Amino acid sequence: MSLALGLVAAAGLGLAGDTLRRVWRGGTTLNDHAVAAVVLGCFGIYPVLAWGAERAGVLGPALGLALAAGAVGIWGLFWVLDQRREAGPVGMGLALLSQLAYAMSLWTGLLLLLRAPVALALGAPLCWPGPLLALPLGLAAWGLCWTWARRFTLRRLRLPLDGPGRLRVVQLSDLHASPVMRADHLDRLVDRVAALTPDLVVVTGDLVMPFSEQHHPQLLRALARLRALAPVAAVPGNHDLPVAAVLGDELAALDVHWLVDQRCRLTLGADRVPVELVGLDFRWTGLDAQLAAVLAAAPPVPAAARLLLAHDPRVFRHVPPGRFTLVLSGHTHGGQVGLQMFGLRGSLLGLFGVADHGLFQRPGARMWVHAGNWHTGLPPRMGVAPELVVVDLAGPPRPQGSTAQRSLT
Repeated sequence: MSLALGLVAAAGLGLAGDTLRRVWRGGTTLNDHAVAAVVLGCFGIYPVLAWGAERAGVLGPALGLALAAGAVGIWGLFWVLDQRREAGPVGMGLALLSQLAYAMSLWTGLLLLLRAPVALALGAPLCWPGPLLALPLGLAAWGLCWTWARRFTLRRLRLPLDGPGRLRVVQLSDLHASPVMRADHLDRLVDRVAALTPDLVVVTGDLVMPFSEQHHPQLLRALARLRALAPVAAVPGNHDLPVAAVLGDELAALDVHWLVDQRCRLTLGADRVPVELVGLDFRWTGLDAQLAAVLAAAPPVPAAARLLLAHDPRVFRHVPPGRFTLVLSGHTHGGQVGLQMFGLRGSLLGLFGVADHGLFQRPGARMWVHAGNWHTGLPPRMGVAPELVVVDLAGPPRPQGSTAQRSLT
């Protein structure tokens, strides 16, 4: 074994073990095990490439250092998260390197998989694509830059109100407050929301994430600023479950409506529009029974708009026709690997029939799936721009003279 190959192998094995330890320090749920599997697979690409390069006779010190840097990048994100405090310049640098390293490993893995039949047929090295390695590197860099440049993408949806007046709802989702989703990132997000002059702000789950569950002052500060703009309602996501009770108390202290299989009625905006909000707790199974029980306990009430907040878009198939004006959801991160960065629609998850992003409709029901407001997170989350969703609801104009009539009476 050459020195360069030994360097990459040692970096891969040592850092992989430490990274898995840190992943499970953040949580040991099924979701964390899935993350660990992705991390391990991404780590494996760099030693495989080093072995393939050595077999091809091209592994030198420079290439060995570059491949070892990929392993360092994958480890770096979880080292930063495990500090459990806001990342400084070094930490953010490591986090950005990790984005490139994870994306590079995923694109490279896809390249090796697609190239394998040709390599076997031609007798070419299986694990060393040669100059073709520039393709995953270019895709990884482009995806990182594209996502960063479009991190405040604005999406607009216009719907009718069941009555006169106007109402503006701004949806946020999957904030994932963490050491790399810092206070200044959230402050810029709140500034963007403020410029939209909402009548209501809703957050559809995953406010926190592992490594920030116990300590998330930046999140509470951002929510307090949002509450100063307009009423705020939120529902739990899967990452919120370990601290849902404590988080609920923190949000109640901020006068945020924390809807856990509950309903509230609000009168919103200058036009005093009556709105019904129903919020669902997060569950992995039994969504049909959960929704049926919540709706049975909360039959329809007079309202010009009825909104269902549910982190998981799978609930949409169980929503009764005509019950809600709109279902607002998140969770799927725009399909994880989106094609938008190539000017196309669709995503990796969308290919498997998952409600990934955007507007979904069926007779008597419609849903918007939010791509999320994460700032720096674990890929696969490439070619998916974080977004702000604005829902403008407007009813028919009031009859002429109605205002004067009301003032006389």
